[in-house]
Amino acid sequence: MPPLVRYKIPIIGHTFRYTFNCEKFLGQCRKEYGEMFSLYIWGRTITFVGKEYTHEVLSRSDVFDFGVLFRKMIPGDVMYTSIDNFGDLRSYGKMIRGSSISNKLNLYTERIQKSLYLATQKHIGDCNDQKVIYNIYSAITKIISASIANVFIGEEESEYDDVISTFAEFTKDIAVFFLIPPIFDLIFPGLQDFVKRIPIRLGLYNPVTRHVNTLIKHVKHQVDKRLREKQKYGDSWKRPTDLLQDFMEQKSFDPNNINYTALASNLSIFIFASIHSTSRACANVVVDLASRPEYMQELYEEQLEIHKKTDENGILPFESLKEMKNLDSFIRESLRFTGDVAALPHWVLKNHTFSNGLQVPKGHVVDIYSYDTYHDESLQGPNPTSFEPHRHNVPASKVGRNFLTFGGGKHMCPGRFLAINEIKFFMHNAILNYNIRTESGKIEDKFRLGPVALPSNNGIIFEKRAK
Repeated sequence: MPPLVRYKIPIIGHTFRYTFNCEKFLGQCRKEYGEMFSLYIWGRTITFVGKEYTHEVLSRSDVFDFGVLFRKMIPGDVMYTSIDNFGDLRSYGKMIRGSSISNKLNLYTERIQKSLYLATQKHIGDCNDQKVIYNIYSAITKIISASIANVFIGEEESEYDDVISTFAEFTKDIAVFFLIPPIFDLIFPGLQDFVKRIPIRLGLYNPVTRHVNTLIKHVKHQVDKRLREKQKYGDSWKRPTDLLQDFMEQKSFDPNNINYTALASNLSIFIFASIHSTSRACANVVVDLASRPEYMQELYEEQLEIHKKTDENGILPFESLKEMKNLDSFIRESLRFTGDVAALPHWVLKNHTFSNGLQVPKGHVVDIYSYDTYHDESLQGPNPTSFEPHRHNVPASKVGRNFLTFGGGKHMCPGRFLAINEIKFFMHNAILNYNIRTESGKIEDKFRLGPVALPSNNGIIFEKRAK
């Protein structure tokens, strides 16, 4: 077994140090115990693996499963009554890889740009007088939600405020299960899973109900409308391009017996998977650029040159995304600096012996010490702890041993291309139209909650760029 780090307080173990001083504590453990060590946190022994064994975890999906642990953290089995594949990452990945948002992203180019521009005007504005935005993550979430709603449920339904609210708020409402400390697991391992299902089973609280009901209303309207029009127009019917239509064309979809609740529930799971991660990444890019205005001019010049390729409606061609080399590298560096100390915990499906001879038993939890990868000079190049946006010469969406943002192995994030495209199109518009800087005039640090980091809530100044 990997060595268990010494602790003084029974039952509590390493919980407090992990929760309140995670970055420094895991660094000390790595230095003293090596590339693999175990901590006793919230009543459970968790093994952390460093850079040497990260991809052994990510590549062995027959042994290590993120989905099992996800289902333990989120009580989807009781929140959703109309679907039985909650947390099945394999089925979700298959659905995405077979959809238009994976292999036909060019079809969404114009819609993404239009929706991002309109939402930016609404939530940021022209900024003729400088505007200070606190909690930039919240504003970015609303902007990204408008664009992804257009891609997921179609242009017509994405115009409704209640749809945008559901896309923007769904993840926040579900996140309560992540934020509540698992104190009951200190009494007995697994007790927390049982307790948090009680109010849902009793009908006292279910965070998905309101959002799924909103989606059902709009999904039903679109599905019925599309079936009627397809029957009416036949071969001349113009097929809508969105994720909902992809769902309607799956083998399991029966037009004579439509399960609207199941359609809405599956859609909500994709909302959960996409909105927060894309919005957080985009907000980090904005804050990182605002904190380092010395990179603004070169990014502006690049985007200005690319903008010459827009059509009469101001829409960039899909191919222009590949020309955003400097922006691509800046985004990838920002993703590397996301700040999560440890990420992607996996459940051990069967006894496993690592290549170094250390063993973990079935039912164990293995977490990835991502800081070890991102702060390693052999993987990142010189000065790995400093923010250097020219460090990369590969696309921001590329997965590798030195880049864990989108996971790895068979189950790397299939939606990463959509996410990066959303960020690029938003930043293209933002760089061309605004001067962006921090209100403090300093580099803003992330807000840390245990091993997880979130964008700073401090003020970001947007000011209309003189042209």
